[in-house]
Amino acid sequence: MADGLRQETAVKTGLITESWNALGAGQRAFVEAFYQRFFERYPDYRPLFPLELNPRHLEKMVQTIALMADQSQDRGRIAPHMHTLGQAHKAYDLSARDFDNFKRTFVEVLGERLGRQWSAEAEKAWNDAFDAVLVPLMREGLERPR
Repeated sequence: MADGLRQETAVKTGLITESWNALGAGQRAFVEAFYQRFFERYPDYRPLFPLELNPRHLEKMVQTIALMADQSQDRGRIAPHMHTLGQAHKAYDLSARDFDNFKRTFVEVLGERLGRQWSAEAEKAWNDAFDAVLVPLMREGLERPR
């Protein structure tokens, strides 16, 4: 049974990595499209960000997503980064709804960007990575004292 679980996790991680890498040079454009949709759909978040998202902010998001794609199955390797990210967002008092809004928009825009390369399995893998790894680790970071 442990081997079956390991294989399932590997497949999911493979789908995440594959779908992220399929964006290629369009990864930054994806992040920009994500934020545009996110702010259109949830305008109350807009004031929490700089008026103009600078290249450094966009690059940090690309790097975080790349880390997720490469390491989402390995909580130990991704945990320090996600804890730090959680701590950095402590002032915003994020709720489960906030994480869900982010995830839903992220997965939606990613699927649109990938078009025919997107699958129900890849969508499930990304949702699972958010639900089982990324959000819980960020929450742990939110709960840690500075």
